[in-house]
Amino acid sequence: MEKITISRPVVWKAVVTDRLREELRQELKLAINRLEMEIQQLEFQSKRVLPELERQNLKRAVEMRQQIEEEKHKRRQALERLTQQMQDVDRLETGEEIARGTLDSWIEVSVGDDFSAKLYAEIVTKDDKVIELREGRPEA
Repeated sequence: MEKITISRPVVWKAVVTDRLREELRQELKLAINRLEMEIQQLEFQSKRVLPELERQNLKRAVEMRQQIEEEKHKRRQALERLTQQMQDVDRLETGEEIARGTLDSWIEVSVGDDFSAKLYAEIVTKDDKVIELREGRPEA
């Protein structure tokens, strides 16, 4: 066999623009709103279910309360992370490249190829337009 086709990750980077900043803010606001709603639902569930459960099975009610509090705590921590990310978005410099995700692509590898150079690829976008495709080792 002289060649083979393999899967490789492709890093998606975006150039920071005012439009990208606004998109990131909107994504974060949606995630924050979703978490706030989940916390409210947990609080509602707690107020609705726990009093009845306490009358029926105190031990189970204590376990349920603890579980609900743990879930609320996880969501509050996630809210803190998202709030920090929102502040980070405001500090992004126009023109800076940021990682937006990872995709997969297929590449043909032949005998004699520089394998490590073949494994790396990037797609760079600016306001949703592809502006550059990069292959090979990332620059230091």
